[in-house]
Amino acid sequence: MTIHSTDAQRGGVKQTQRAARALQQAEQLAERGQVSEAIQSVEQAMRLGADRYTCYLRLARLYQAGRRWEEAVSAAEMAIAEHPGKLSAREAIIALYLEAGEYERAVDASKALLKLAPRHLPARDALGAAYIGLGDVQAAVRVANDLIRLNPYDPAHRFKKALLCQHQGEVRMAVEEFQRVLDMSSDPEMTQNAREQLEMLDTYQLNAILVLSEEDPIFRAKLLRNAEAAAEERGFYLSDAGRQFLHEWIARRLEEQEEDCRPRRYH
Repeated sequence: MTIHSTDAQRGGVKQTQRAARALQQAEQLAERGQVSEAIQSVEQAMRLGADRYTCYLRLARLYQAGRRWEEAVSAAEMAIAEHPGKLSAREAIIALYLEAGEYERAVDASKALLKLAPRHLPARDALGAAYIGLGDVQAAVRVANDLIRLNPYDPAHRFKKALLCQHQGEVRMAVEEFQRVLDMSSDPEMTQNAREQLEMLDTYQLNAILVLSEEDPIFRAKLLRNAEAAAEERGFYLSDAGRQFLHEWIARRLEEQEEDCRPRRYH
């Protein structure tokens, strides 16, 4: 009995080693772009007794690399069924749904993950992306607010919220959030993008203010007395740079008026 037991143990060890080699071979094949062969190697590892959760998760990623969405989703679902409490497969299936444009399923999968890990920021971020895909901007804004509440010092969340507010026509909130991005971000690309968005918002509003000041003498008078209050009364809200430009324009305007009011000498 002892001999047979030892032989069985040795056989089990050998099979485990073969399974590990098959998984390693799958990684090497995938790196060389041989996706179909890598899939076969992972399936072989599973037959040899490799961890099924790990194998299904790797299969999902390999199918994803080959743009075989249905098989990728199926493999991710099998991984979730093996270990419902683990997050990696749930993260993978959310990414698959978003990549395939299955936004309603991405919403459901994101909510399911958040039930397990309420502070999982990538899942909440994915939920916002899914809502945007569905065209539900208000829901996406609510998610952005949640992300800011959970991580108030991440400018990326504020940038996304600013874009959503801009899309909804909520200019003041968009300007405030883009301004916060400029104050907080150390990322040159994000800072430049926020500055460009603010310039666009300012340009649109300043053009409207200048046109309105020519057409409405009451607004023009208020503008000359208190530019920011007059602009905000009409629903305009400028960035710091936009307000500076407005003040400079008003100063030039007052100088022109003073020139017009000076008595002229005739010879």
